[in-house]
Amino acid sequence: MIKVIFHDEDICRNIFEFIRTQLPSYENKKDMEISIRDNINYLEILISSKEINKTILVKKVEDKRELKFNIKRELYKNLYNYFDNEDPWGILTGVRPVKLVLSLLEKNSIEKTKEILKNYYLLNDDSINLCLDIAKTELSYLYPVNRNRYSLYIHIPFCPTKCSYCSFLTLDNNKKNTKIYTDYLIEELKYYSQFVKNPPHTVYIGGGTPTSIDIKELEEIIRTVNIYYKKPLEFTVECGRPDTINKEILLMLKEMGVNRISINPQSMNNKTLKNIGRSHSVEDILLSYDIAKKIGFESINMDLILGLPGESVEDVNYSLNKVISLDPENITIHTLSLKNGSDLYKNKNFSNCNDIDEMLKLTKSLTKKNDYIPYYMYRQKRMLGNGENIGYSKVSKESIYNMVMMEEKETILGFGMCSTSKFYYPEKNKILKTMNYRNLKDYINKNNKVSKSKYINDFKF
Repeated sequence: MIKVIFHDEDICRNIFEFIRTQLPSYENKKDMEISIRDNINYLEILISSKEINKTILVKKVEDKRELKFNIKRELYKNLYNYFDNEDPWGILTGVRPVKLVLSLLEKNSIEKTKEILKNYYLLNDDSINLCLDIAKTELSYLYPVNRNRYSLYIHIPFCPTKCSYCSFLTLDNNKKNTKIYTDYLIEELKYYSQFVKNPPHTVYIGGGTPTSIDIKELEEIIRTVNIYYKKPLEFTVECGRPDTINKEILLMLKEMGVNRISINPQSMNNKTLKNIGRSHSVEDILLSYDIAKKIGFESINMDLILGLPGESVEDVNYSLNKVISLDPENITIHTLSLKNGSDLYKNKNFSNCNDIDEMLKLTKSLTKKNDYIPYYMYRQKRMLGNGENIGYSKVSKESIYNMVMMEEKETILGFGMCSTSKFYYPEKNKILKTMNYRNLKDYINKNNKVSKSKYINDFKF
């Protein structure tokens, strides 16, 4: 167990997450206490465990964010020899490393940015080069920043079954629930259309599994977008689960103007699919993909997860080669994140996968060899091996929505329960957020027509 003692709870949480990431063996199996004494000009940090007894000093600064980094930097330097694995991400624990790199590049040369990442944030060369490669791709899509450009995110909280690694809130997938939800979602979409005159940059319908609801309900949602918001440059629907896809649904999506879809295997190993609660087979994946390819979608994404229970490096190698042989435009590689609320985490049905580094190196090598470039990336808490999630694409087939969502350089209007709207003020480099209700009863009975109204009139969409 890791315990952090200090009068500032925000700093305590920040340090705890950093230490837990670097020393996962202490979280449940060992004890460590980090006690911080606040003196006039510095913080005295005492680290105590069975193996470690150290005292380090950190100079106090007024800027709280910089103080957090200073504490983590000194902890990193003093505890590095005790880390469970070599960490390529230094003291960065945030979700969006490339967002940081983009902000640095706005003010510095590439060489200066590299220097800051290496000496201040302590990233290794591979992580620095990965971030810079992704930033280079994203620059052409995100800049120049347009204050009045916006995208739509539409949330469908239904799935045929819940995967063991998933912590998302999903509803019972019955006709009554999906019909009620769809009606209120469409009402919300129609209401906010009065605030926009121009078509959205992108539209993304995610979940959950959007294709798990009735085809007519999904079609009506898309029709509402097309009528009230007009055609975007990119329109994505997560088909996700192959057991929810058929020719009729895919033809409808194509005819309604959807030009990008996701078909997400997670693994091309039938035993693994069964173990994680996916009610489909590898054969279902291949059939669904074949139908989608013949129908002619401009871009198809396929997801894989590294570190699933029981999977080896050889299993990952097989899955990735199988997916690459299908030649999708996008491949997204996730490192398993052990999320609170997931069955996998609750049942402790996982191990701290020691092969994650090798799996990540393999995926980077194979994607590069087959002409896929990394175009966006993010990180999460409790990722095995402190890894990362990377989206790869064929040249000029990048998902615009994924980039604007992750780097927060554009307003995103969120619709449906659990969705978040992000309003981007470039003049202040600031994001203001509003969230919709997180359960069906509140979403239906309370007024979602006010959640986004607080900020939407600041823009000329």
